[in-house]
Amino acid sequence: MSESQDLPGAIVNRIIKASLPEGVLCAKESRLAIAKAAKVWIHYLTAASIDFSSHSGRSTISPKDVFQAIEEIDFENFKPQLEEYLAALKSEKEKEKEKEKEKEKEKEKEKDSNKDDTKSKDENKSSKKSSSSSKDEK
Repeated sequence: MSESQDLPGAIVNRIIKASLPEGVLCAKESRLAIAKAAKVWIHYLTAASIDFSSHSGRSTISPKDVFQAIEEIDFENFKPQLEEYLAALKSEKEKEKEKEKEKEKEKEKEKDSNKDDTKSKDENKSSKKSSSSSKDEK
């Protein structure tokens, strides 16, 4: 594991800080040790997840593979919390997609409305020209 694959320090520090009880500090060396341990755990979980996806004949790790790997490496107590997080994430993405669709529909309506307005203005100009030219003829 190279240093280029280290976890972002700011994120690790934020997680550690949020996890510590009030009044408890964490030494710099401890933060580094926690970051390295998290990195090792991520590699371990990824390897176990790859095993499950490979056994299923897939080259892409799915959430199902990760959940199976979590059970396999004896971290099943994390599974319910992760499933809730994944469900919330999916729900949020669906809402974002719906909002995007609504925005596109509104843009289309606005576009159509602008086209109608332009047509009306053009028709008004044409009718004014024809009425003024007919007045000129008289």
